[in-house]
Amino acid sequence: MALALGSHSMPEYPDNMGSQIEASRNDKTTYGRMWDLCTMFLEGRQWLNFDRDRAAYLINQRARPDGSQRQTVNLLLNIYRNIMARLTLSYPSIAVIPASPSNDDIIKSKSSEIALRYYWTREDVQDKVHTALQWLLVTGTTAMHTYYDADDDVIHSEPISPYDLFFEDKVTNPRDSQWVAIRSYHIKSDVEAAYPDKSEEVAAAQTGSQDDSGLDYELHTVPDDRVELMEVYWRDGRHAILAGDVYLYKGTWKTKTFPVQIIRYTEVPGRLWGIGLMQPLLDLQRLYNEQRTQVVHNVKLMGNPKWAIPKTAGVNTSSMTNRPGEKIYFNPAGGPPSQIQPVPLPGYVLDSITRTQAEMHDVAGIHSVSLGKRAVGVSSGKAMQVLAERDTSQLQETQTNVERAIREMAKVVLELMKAHYTEAKMVRMLDQTGRVLYQAISSENIVDNPEVFIEAGSAFRFDARDRDQHVMELFQAGLIDPETAMQEMSFRTGNAYITEKVQGLSHAKKLLEATKQGFEIEIFQSDDIKSMLKVFADFVHTDDFYALPEERQLYIRDVVVALSNPMATTEEFIKAESMQKVFPRQAPAPGQAQMLQSIMAAQSPETQGQMAEEAIGMAQQQDAMEAAQSSTARGQEALISPVFGGIG
Repeated sequence: MALALGSHSMPEYPDNMGSQIEASRNDKTTYGRMWDLCTMFLEGRQWLNFDRDRAAYLINQRARPDGSQRQTVNLLLNIYRNIMARLTLSYPSIAVIPASPSNDDIIKSKSSEIALRYYWTREDVQDKVHTALQWLLVTGTTAMHTYYDADDDVIHSEPISPYDLFFEDKVTNPRDSQWVAIRSYHIKSDVEAAYPDKSEEVAAAQTGSQDDSGLDYELHTVPDDRVELMEVYWRDGRHAILAGDVYLYKGTWKTKTFPVQIIRYTEVPGRLWGIGLMQPLLDLQRLYNEQRTQVVHNVKLMGNPKWAIPKTAGVNTSSMTNRPGEKIYFNPAGGPPSQIQPVPLPGYVLDSITRTQAEMHDVAGIHSVSLGKRAVGVSSGKAMQVLAERDTSQLQETQTNVERAIREMAKVVLELMKAHYTEAKMVRMLDQTGRVLYQAISSENIVDNPEVFIEAGSAFRFDARDRDQHVMELFQAGLIDPETAMQEMSFRTGNAYITEKVQGLSHAKKLLEATKQGFEIEIFQSDDIKSMLKVFADFVHTDDFYALPEERQLYIRDVVVALSNPMATTEEFIKAESMQKVFPRQAPAPGQAQMLQSIMAAQSPETQGQMAEEAIGMAQQQDAMEAAQSSTARGQEALISPVFGGIG
């Protein structure tokens, strides 16, 4: 969280906001203890008892009546790491939908996609979302917070743990809460420097950690020189930072999209906090540990059984040890000592251990195939793939929630870029091939009202790989061209092809704006001629074109004609340069129109319609050529570029 400087009075801010946050803190005490329990189980601290008098969990690893060591086989750790691996993110297939089919909106949408790609890399969003996923699996709830840091003039995103997340008291759904508060700790001297008018209140604020768990060992620690701050976002746009009951800052958040994105692992109706991966597995993990402890204890007992010694045998019991070759002296009249073989564990005990482990995998939604093992009775690769897909499908809800949060976070990022990046920022990034790309990001190239679309499953490596493989299969089969294949790959907004295409369209748009204002332009062979032609030709068919003065219309038509046939022989180029004329396209042969009509008469109505559209396009091009010739006749020639015969 960046410390916001300055404040202004807004009377609608509640005076008891600190008390409301404290009520929210008390409301989630029970949930906090469950999160602590899940965290300790994941660490391997699994033999716990809750002491009601001390309101704390007590660890007792040697709590058996016979004093033997309890066994801990942490199956949760492997399950946790497996699910985390399946939720590992790659750069998602993000598309920013243009507001209209116009070139301006299309260029903005593509530039916005590139800006998001740069932000994903610079901010290391993948790592931060990974941290959020860790909280999600253990506790069931997490959040992503996106904000603008005025001090560094950058946009940041940060993961939020449920311990630092507060909602309105008594709500049963995060969306129903009128406000969301985020807790953070800062060095007290830094806070006093950021808010000098509130230095006395900051100095009196409590420092150090406030452990919400009540454990007999510290699970949440904070250095002693840290002060607790609460950053509050109201749904109506209000924004504030508090230290206790004191407002350090009052303002408004600048985006249309709410800047805090809540993610829940499993949503339960009527429950505010989500249920994570760990909670349903705790009882099964306890049972598994007890079963394994029982087996180990029985093995030790079988290896060292008890002795039956007659009282009249005169045997010193201290001599009964496990040392090999040990001699035991006894009175024959009293009878020799004998070992009592314990009753072996029945077979169903061992079967129960296997069944408990299988039940844990069922609850977690992973099985032997997902763990890299061969399933019993399954030998075909197709069947194993089906089983793996079933495991993956159980994570669909969680993946959808994560992708929804990423989509909303991307909208917030674009809205903040639109609001704060008033000056162009030259950024550098790498495409998937390792090529260095440069792109200028400014508010004028960002969409006004971003509509972000994320392809389902593209944020997760498994699904993204499958899609890319499918694209490559279509390309190898000749069903799609190389350009389409490149655009459909996972990192489509982060490759050189897309970036250069966006740059070409943006440059063409700038040249068009210059011609609309009456300036002559110069186009070089190194420019993207296809993008130039598309931008200028599309503009010719708009109402804005016909609103221009006639001489500007004629000049833009000359540009279109020149772009339609940019290459010429050296002799033609020198002659045209001296005459300052453009290169019109060749007119159709005299009998071409009649031939076209005869061919169309023999075609189907659908074919006739298509050919008619093509004929209209040719007629429009012919009009452009005639207009160019007319322009030349009136001395309104477009200049020839000294590079290849374009416009100068």
